[in-house]
Amino acid sequence: MEEEFEIIKRNSLIRFSEDISFKDLAPVFRALFEEFMLASEQHPGEEEEDFMEMLIRLNLKDLVKDRKPPGHNREARYRMIFPRNTERVEFYLYPRISEEESEIDMITDKISDFLNENGLEHEVIWDQMETLKKKID
Repeated sequence: MEEEFEIIKRNSLIRFSEDISFKDLAPVFRALFEEFMLASEQHPGEEEEDFMEMLIRLNLKDLVKDRKPPGHNREARYRMIFPRNTERVEFYLYPRISEEESEIDMITDKISDFLNENGLEHEVIWDQMETLKKKID
């Protein structure tokens, strides 16, 4: 009898089609970031609302100028980051918690659904950031 093994997904890369630019993300970025924070159960309390607003505004400032934003939520259990080593419009989602506790697959699915609902063509690529993760953790 064959044993079933659950494949653990460690991180995801959301890569947009080549006809999408950073400024195309600007109109939906606030809702995208809020969806990410809700899906990862990291939505801030009242005392952290100003910090979240600052993160959103910093990212939007770059996006409307068609530049790559940081995307960071530094101390969170899950992060969203736009890698600096590529010109592609893409971002990583990854956990800073144990693989056993991580729900990165569910979070990524919610973000992918959100992007589809907003007409942003993309693909999800799993487990591509091991070296990047070591550099930024």
